[in-house]
Amino acid sequence: VASAALFYIWPIVFGGLVNFGEAISSLGAVGAGLYGFFNRLLIPTGLHHALNAVFWFDTVGINDINKFWSSEGVKGVTGMYQAGFFPIMMFGLPAAALAMYHTAKTKRKKQAASLMLAAGFASFFTGVTEPLEFSFMFLAPALYVVHAALTGLSLFIAASFNWTAGFGFSAGLVDYLLSLRIPIANFPLMLLLQGLVFAVIYYFLFRFLILKFNLK
Repeated sequence: VASAALFYIWPIVFGGLVNFGEAISSLGAVGAGLYGFFNRLLIPTGLHHALNAVFWFDTVGINDINKFWSSEGVKGVTGMYQAGFFPIMMFGLPAAALAMYHTAKTKRKKQAASLMLAAGFASFFTGVTEPLEFSFMFLAPALYVVHAALTGLSLFIAASFNWTAGFGFSAGLVDYLLSLRIPIANFPLMLLLQGLVFAVIYYFLFRFLILKFNLK
């Protein structure tokens, strides 16, 4: 029954998200920031894939991933819808994991340590963020909105300064190192500096919000 209904509903939803993505794609760095925000915000529903299709692939001609890896785009521009994810996935989210461990109840410390260590490492090394994000997105949705906003800010900053790198899988260490050899990558080392700043922001902001509002 659900499949039959979605056969008609999904094209409308997908079309709406594609139109939205196409509209913000003309906004430069601001558009990149908005994309980053909505990319994270839509993850609980899986609808972020519709937005990804607009910016990462050839749905409307942007094709950010393929153009970056083939080095056929514009240096400092191509990769702008990927670069800002590196500071978040390699530094921000692992720092948030550390904050969640430090604020865990004493009787839950060991459980929190094992979960956060594994999830934080997955985010840093491979860019797989779901284990970490799903550990708090439903228990503390306010934290997740903050995370989405910081992701948008990261993409905006990287795009504003024309710092670019790319990924074939996700924005983890493996893809970051591979992207360094791509000629079109532009000041990719600055993303590491940006990541260190975001690690500090994530840690102290998450720690403050968890303690202030007694978040789970």
